[in-house]
Amino acid sequence: MALAGVVLATAESTRAHPHRTDTAWIRALWQDRAQAPEVRLAAAISWLCLTNEPVPHALHTIIDALATEERARAMDTLPWMTAAGCGKPGLLRCVRRMLHPEEPEPCDDPWAPLP
Repeated sequence: MALAGVVLATAESTRAHPHRTDTAWIRALWQDRAQAPEVRLAAAISWLCLTNEPVPHALHTIIDALATEERARAMDTLPWMTAAGCGKPGLLRCVRRMLHPEEPEPCDDPWAPLP
């Protein structure tokens, strides 16, 4: 989880002060099967925030396989993920907003049950 936090912090810094090497490192992390799932997910979200490139099919596959409710709740210990949440796990909200923007925000639905 510590490395996932470092990845998110690096992405935040890189977004403010672009650095191609950091973006390449983050891309390599989400592609690296030897990394922990939390690191790969943090890297995938980070890379999406840092680039305007089309989302590769491999990234969709990784996120679909790794972004479970249980893992998202565990990642909410990271301040970036907590801040991204809307009464739900931040990872799942990031995935929905970045990869499925056509889906409505649950917190914007007046008929949705309260968390």
